[in-house]
Amino acid sequence: MADHDDFEDNQYPDNDEFVPYVSAGNLAQKNGAKVTLWGKVTKVSATEGFYVKTVDDQEVLIKLKRPLDEPLEGWYEIHGVAQGKNVVCEEYVPFDDELTKNIDLEGHKALTRLLVAIDEPWNLGDDGAVESGKSSMAGVTPMDY
Repeated sequence: MADHDDFEDNQYPDNDEFVPYVSAGNLAQKNGAKVTLWGKVTKVSATEGFYVKTVDDQEVLIKLKRPLDEPLEGWYEIHGVAQGKNVVCEEYVPFDDELTKNIDLEGHKALTRLLVAIDEPWNLGDDGAVESGKSSMAGVTPMDY
């Protein structure tokens, strides 16, 4: 059987690291790091970028590297780098109107708090650390089926 690393992930070829979802309330904790943010456009500025209201009901400036050449409205997922209470945008993706009818704001807000609270949410241990006796999984045994 081939190892997972032998295959190119064609759907997400550049997704080689976890980029956490954040809200305005925990954005500053990720200063300088790549982040993903959900927000509804509240204002567009010709000189700064655009503002969104996040799931925790706060406004965030999304700074753009070049001027907008399209109108923006509705909900977006923003990918970029946290810069204090702002995000320097690398990409923004509009949400379909049908999807935004049922956004679970409270659930997404809870998710962002959880992801910020734990440093590496998908790291369950390093096999090399087991040999050195420093595994975070020390004492955990596999379940019998």
